[in-house]
Amino acid sequence: MSEDRGSYLYDITEKLKTGVQDVFSSESYQSYLSAMARFHTYSLNNTLLIYMQYPKATYVAGYQVWKDRFHRQVRKGEKAIRILAPVRRKKKTENQVREEYRLAGFRSAAVFDISQTEGPEVPVNLCRMLKDGQQSHGQLREALMLASLVPVHFEDIETDAYGFFRRDENDIVIRKGLSETQTVKTILHEMAHSMMHAKADRERSTREIEAESVAYAVSSYYGIDTSSYSFPYIAVWSKEKDISQLKESLDRIRNTSGKIISLVDTVLCPVPGSRNQKPVL
Repeated sequence: MSEDRGSYLYDITEKLKTGVQDVFSSESYQSYLSAMARFHTYSLNNTLLIYMQYPKATYVAGYQVWKDRFHRQVRKGEKAIRILAPVRRKKKTENQVREEYRLAGFRSAAVFDISQTEGPEVPVNLCRMLKDGQQSHGQLREALMLASLVPVHFEDIETDAYGFFRRDENDIVIRKGLSETQTVKTILHEMAHSMMHAKADRERSTREIEAESVAYAVSSYYGIDTSSYSFPYIAVWSKEKDISQLKESLDRIRNTSGKIISLVDTVLCPVPGSRNQKPVL
C-alpha cells in the first residue's frame, strides 16, 4: 500500500471513530438522517463518511464514472469525498466454471457529488420523477399500506396514541381522522416497529428513537414535511451508549429505512415484467 493510500485509509478510520458520536448531537442528527436516506444503499460507514465530508451530497460517483458514463467533468479544485471501497481477490476453487471472489479488505476511494461537476444534465427516470413530489400524500399512504409486511387497520383509538404495532396480532392500528401527513408519518413509525421490534428485546427509549428515526428518514426521502419532528433527548440517550451500541442502532435505522424505501419504490415504480409488479399509484 502506498504512503498516500495508507494515509487516506488512516484518516478515514479516525473520522469514523469520532463521526458516530458527533452525529448524535441535537444539531446534526436530523440532517444526518436525511443524508442517510439519500444514500440508503450504501454501508453505514460510507453514509457517515459522505455526510461528514459533504452533508448536502445527493449523488456521488468516481471521477471516471462522471466522465465516461455521464460526460460530466469534475470542476477544477473540487475536493474529493473519501469513502471505503471493497478489495476483492479471486478465490482458488476446484470448480472453474465461474470465477469466485473473496473480500480481502478495504481501500480508500475518491468520489465527487454531482454538485461538484459540470456538463450535460443527468437523465432522470420515471421512478425518480414520481418520488420528487409528483405523488400525493394519499398515494404514498396507499403505497405504504401495500408495502407493509403486516396488515394496517384504521380504528378509533381511545388513548392519545396516533397508532401502535400489536405484537400478538402482528398488525398495525392507526387512528382514524388524522391529517394525511400525520397518517403517513404514523404508518412509517409503526412499520419501523413491526420490522425492528417484533420482540421487545430493547429498552423502550431505544425502540422509540429507532422507529422515529426511520420515520423521519423515509419522510425526508419522499418529501413529506418533517418540520414537526424533534429529537430533544438524542444527545442524552446517546451518552449512555458505547460506540458499538450507537453503531448498531444507526445500522438498524439505515437498514430498515432502506428496506421500506425499496418496498415502497416497488409499488410506486414497478419493474416491467416483474412477477411482483403492482400498478403505479
